Amino acid sequence: MVEIYRRRIQIAPVGFEVDRVVIPAIREKAEKVYLMVHKDRSKDKATKYAAAIQRKLKAKNIETELVYCDWENIEEITRVARDLILKESSNEVAINLASGSKNHAIGLDRACMTFRKRKHIHPFYPEAEKWTAWKYPKQQSTGVKKIKQISIHRIIVPEPELIEALKIIKKNSVHIPTKKGRVGIRKKDLAIAMYGDDSKQNLTKLQRNITQKLKQPWFAIDIFDKVSRSDWISLNNEGEYLRYVLKNEETY
Repeated sequence: MVEIYRRRIQIAPVGFEVDRVVIPAIREKAEKVYLMVHKDRSKDKATKYAAAIQRKLKAKNIETELVYCDWENIEEITRVARDLILKESSNEVAINLASGSKNHAIGLDRACMTFRKRKHIHPFYPEAEKWTAWKYPKQQSTGVKKIKQISIHRIIVPEPELIEALKIIKKNSVHIPTKKGRVGIRKKDLAIAMYGDDSKQNLTKLQRNITQKLKQPWFAIDIFDKVSRSDWISLNNEGEYLRYVLKNEETY
């Protein structure tokens, strides 16, 4: 059997570090490194560090690509990292948990945990050799003493059918009559979108397989009964979070 070649990819948030991005990329023979930078470049104090990393990796013929996200938003970091892992699903993907902020570390670790298939996902922590008092062009630390591989402890995520329901609810939500500030979808419209019609059989199927599960254990929806003669389903904060982070599902 012919073995399929898998490229070595790394994902690294950019903070006030250079060595802890560059050295692991070189040592682990990375072919490409995605550098996560703050999307508001005017507020990003790490732009010079990103440029230094790119110069050093280019000198070693390692490709880089800047990826933008809000470093203050853990959910966005999780979503962006998850989408990169999905994009590189045919390759080996190593995730640097040390080179950015605590928000980056939390978001990246969460992203790893959401995958059912994760043999190709390798979170790691490059331990600094020496810590310094940083001020550009200095780094927070210099050298890498050791690269520690981090185990992935999977968190349970909703089944694909539930994720699809969350997307449909979000996409088709309208204002719910008499419920100020709340938007949602009629239960029968969700049944039509998922199963083709709103027959009694499909409404029962929707209740058993979708709404009951989204209500508990996921606590992702609120249900409003008999509003303008219809039952309505609305995403709450937890549902919005799940729909946002899990927008793109595993297909491999």
